[in-house]
Amino acid sequence: MERFFIKLATVLFLLTAGMAVHAQKKERISITAHSWYGVDIEQKRPNSTSHGYMTYEATVDFHTSPADSCIYAHAFGYPMFSIGFSWARASEFKFSDRTKFPDLYTLFGAFERTVIRGKYISLGYILNFGVTYNPDRYNPAENPGNNWLSSPVMAYVGAGAVAKLHLGKRWEIGTDIMFRHYSNGRLRLPNEALNAAGAGIFARYRLDDYDHRRYKNIPIRSTAYKRGMEYAISLGFGVHTCMGEFEAIRKESLSADETKERVSGLKAHPKLSLSFNALYRYSLKHATGIGIDLFYSSNMNELERSDRIVYGDEAVDNSPGYDPFSLGISLVHQVYWRNLAVHIAVGAYPYRRKGVDGAEAEAIDDRERGRHYEKAGLRYHFPKFGNTFLGFAVKAHSFKSEYLEFSFGIKL
Repeated sequence: MERFFIKLATVLFLLTAGMAVHAQKKERISITAHSWYGVDIEQKRPNSTSHGYMTYEATVDFHTSPADSCIYAHAFGYPMFSIGFSWARASEFKFSDRTKFPDLYTLFGAFERTVIRGKYISLGYILNFGVTYNPDRYNPAENPGNNWLSSPVMAYVGAGAVAKLHLGKRWEIGTDIMFRHYSNGRLRLPNEALNAAGAGIFARYRLDDYDHRRYKNIPIRSTAYKRGMEYAISLGFGVHTCMGEFEAIRKESLSADETKERVSGLKAHPKLSLSFNALYRYSLKHATGIGIDLFYSSNMNELERSDRIVYGDEAVDNSPGYDPFSLGISLVHQVYWRNLAVHIAVGAYPYRRKGVDGAEAEAIDDRERGRHYEKAGLRYHFPKFGNTFLGFAVKAHSFKSEYLEFSFGIKL
């Protein structure tokens, strides 16, 4: 399976790259080779004896230019978009016992924006989003220490700063400092995830000539948006594996085989949300406002049964109760590129009843019961279809995933 995925990802990457180069007639295209060394910043695995690993990447890059006459490209300082494939050597982690981690293989897209552009040196930032294949999952019988990632497909996010040195008109070399996150969004448990920070170096070859002067002093009047209020309503859906149920299985002191069978049989429970956003769009790129979110969790009966095993009957009976509905109020911000928007929300719950609360739940990192929440994702709008949109986001508590959400909505 691992070799099949690598071959498939490589073919897709090369096919996409070839089509892109052909479509662009070799204008404003570059090829990048990148190596990056990262360190597990949490280092919370007591059996670890090393915490670093290498990542190798290749990307095909698409450079926007004033020749495009795109006001969004102008507003963002003519950014670069990339399609890439990465090989993260997580197997380089060392442990004092028989625990082993797998290598991770990722197909990703990247957005790189230059903030300071010069003849010889440029500075900027980069954002990555991708899908990762994980070939070796959690197994309490054979590999109990691999409790970081337990599903074959995961989400990948990266962010960092970039510095580039231009060597002539075609070559660039550079360095970056990045944070990288791999997680399955609670599709399965355990899911401690991998959070790493590190630095890398890269070499880039352009298929056209670089001239920083073409990007200077290009006045373009922004007419692609209407200043004012924007209202939207959306319905979201996702699935979530309950941390309380996982801890209840572990507390029952079953054999390794029984634990494996029970954990692999954990049900992913549906999650629903209904959201209303009121935003003020004050520039081509940005809109800010508030959101009201109604959340529904379908696993309250299972959570209560698990809590009685983990915390005891007295803690459950003295808890606020188990209500499947929660109400949230959030600060919302959107960043636009044409019909695509990055959607970010940070909120709190004026009403939420998820059973045992406080230090007991925090001790086992139970993301079912966070007091504050975050949502970050993408929305694509269809103006010709009644201003509808499709969305994808990660909902989290204290920046730790609760579930992956798909949504459908409409601008009112």
